[in-house]
Amino acid sequence: MNRRLTNVSKYLSFVLRHHPEAIGLKLDPERWANVEELVQKANSSGKSITLAQVKDVVTLDEQKMFAFSEDGLRIRAN
Repeated sequence: MNRRLTNVSKYLSFVLRHHPEAIGLKLDPERWANVEELVQKANSSGKSITLAQVKDVVTLDEQKMFAFSEDGLRIRAN
Protein backbone atom coordinates (compact mmCIF):
# COMPACT_ATOMS: atom_id res chain seq x y z
CA MET A 1 0.00 0.00 0.00
CA ASN A 2 1.18 3.49 -0.72
CA ARG A 3 1.54 6.16 1.93
CA ARG A 4 -1.86 7.74 1.27
CA LEU A 5 -3.67 4.41 1.59
CA THR A 6 -1.73 3.64 4.76
CA ASN A 7 -3.02 6.90 6.23
CA VAL A 8 -6.58 6.05 5.16
CA SER A 9 -6.19 2.60 6.75
CA LYS A 10 -5.05 4.14 10.05
CA TYR A 11 -8.00 6.52 9.97
CA LEU A 12 -10.45 3.69 9.27
CA SER A 13 -8.98 1.76 12.17
CA PHE A 14 -9.39 4.76 14.48
CA VAL A 15 -13.00 5.27 13.45
CA LEU A 16 -14.22 1.69 13.07
CA ARG A 17 -12.36 0.14 16.01
CA HIS A 18 -12.26 2.88 18.58
CA HIS A 19 -14.19 6.10 17.98
CA PRO A 20 -17.02 6.05 15.44
CA GLU A 21 -18.61 8.84 17.46
CA ALA A 22 -15.69 11.11 16.51
CA ILE A 23 -17.38 11.62 13.13
CA GLY A 24 -20.95 10.93 14.22
CA LEU A 25 -20.98 7.43 12.76
CA LYS A 26 -23.26 4.79 14.23
CA LEU A 27 -22.29 1.13 14.02
CA ASP A 28 -24.91 -1.59 14.10
CA PRO A 29 -24.79 -4.24 16.89
CA GLU A 30 -22.38 -6.34 14.80
CA ARG A 31 -20.12 -3.27 14.34
CA TRP A 32 -20.93 -2.75 10.65
CA ALA A 33 -21.04 0.76 9.17
CA ASN A 34 -22.53 1.97 5.91
CA VAL A 35 -19.57 2.65 3.58
CA GLU A 36 -21.06 5.70 1.87
CA GLU A 37 -22.06 7.21 5.21
CA LEU A 38 -18.54 6.59 6.53
CA VAL A 39 -16.97 8.42 3.58
CA GLN A 40 -19.48 11.29 3.78
CA LYS A 41 -19.04 11.78 7.54
CA ALA A 42 -15.26 11.53 7.29
CA ASN A 43 -15.23 14.24 4.63
CA SER A 44 -17.64 16.39 6.64
CA SER A 45 -15.25 16.04 9.59
CA GLY A 46 -12.29 17.34 7.59
CA LYS A 47 -10.73 14.08 6.43
CA SER A 48 -10.52 13.80 2.66
CA ILE A 49 -11.14 10.19 1.64
CA THR A 50 -12.92 8.61 -1.29
CA LEU A 51 -14.95 5.48 -1.72
CA ALA A 52 -12.26 4.21 -4.11
CA GLN A 53 -9.59 4.66 -1.43
CA VAL A 54 -11.66 2.76 1.11
CA LYS A 55 -12.15 -0.07 -1.39
CA ASP A 56 -8.41 -0.10 -2.14
CA VAL A 57 -7.55 -0.32 1.56
CA VAL A 58 -9.86 -3.29 2.06
CA THR A 59 -8.68 -5.03 -1.10
CA LEU A 60 -4.93 -4.41 -0.78
CA ASP A 61 -4.50 -4.91 2.97
CA GLU A 62 -2.58 -8.15 3.46
CA GLN A 63 -3.54 -8.30 7.14
CA LYS A 64 -7.27 -8.19 6.27
CA MET A 65 -8.00 -5.63 8.97
CA PHE A 66 -11.31 -4.64 7.35
CA ALA A 67 -14.09 -6.45 5.56
CA PHE A 68 -17.00 -5.53 3.35
CA SER A 69 -20.39 -7.14 3.73
CA GLU A 70 -21.41 -9.54 0.98
CA ASP A 71 -23.34 -6.79 -0.80
CA GLY A 72 -20.40 -4.36 -0.47
CA LEU A 73 -22.52 -1.69 1.19
CA ARG A 74 -21.14 -2.06 4.73
CA ILE A 75 -17.69 -2.21 6.26
CA ARG A 76 -16.27 -3.25 9.63
CA ALA A 77 -12.95 -3.80 11.32
CA ASN A 78 -12.01 -7.46 11.68
